[in-house]
Amino acid sequence: MQTGDTTALNLQKGYQLAYEKACAEFATRIDAEEIARNSGTRFDYGRSTFTIQYLNDVYTVSYLQGKVSYADREDEVPIAAKVVIMHYLLTAGGQSLTNKLISFKEIPGGMIYLQPFSGRVLGGFKAAFGKNSHLLAQAGQKVGGRAAKFGDAAVTLDILPNLPITYVIWEGDEELPANATALFDSTAQYYLPTEDLVVAAAAGASLLNKTAKVLK
Repeated sequence: MQTGDTTALNLQKGYQLAYEKACAEFATRIDAEEIARNSGTRFDYGRSTFTIQYLNDVYTVSYLQGKVSYADREDEVPIAAKVVIMHYLLTAGGQSLTNKLISFKEIPGGMIYLQPFSGRVLGGFKAAFGKNSHLLAQAGQKVGGRAAKFGDAAVTLDILPNLPITYVIWEGDEELPANATALFDSTAQYYLPTEDLVVAAAAGASLLNKTAKVLK
């Protein structure tokens, strides 16, 4: 087995273990109303499920089992998405957004994950928009984002109900390479663990990158 395949397999195993651990903790949470209130999700008492939007898909999560499913189709949900959704429901504290934007390294523990954040979130994003910043606003609009006034172009995506992330691009030229960043509300640490913020931010960047390819 090649190194890349081994790494991917280990990553999937890690996600599976994290998901199983999250489900076990979820089973101990007895107050569904509090979870829904803190996470900004809707709880259906008849079906005993939470409904949550993660980027441009809607999911249901069974209470107390933690089974994550698409709300509108039978496809299997990727394990990384399951982990992010479960950790969001377990972590969300219900704090009001401050609209004070901070960089990833300002989030507690952010410096530890700065390298994977730069690679997984900003690498492909710079490649997609570093010479085509005009496409960012179009791609953002396509996926329900909002234009923001940073850099040469910026878009804010509601990754989860109380977790907006603003993606910013500065175009490169012959002298300077393109630059990019992702900004978080100062409450982000109260809605997802820092490691999961990397995964969620990467998912948002990937969605923008894929959408831009269609627009070219």
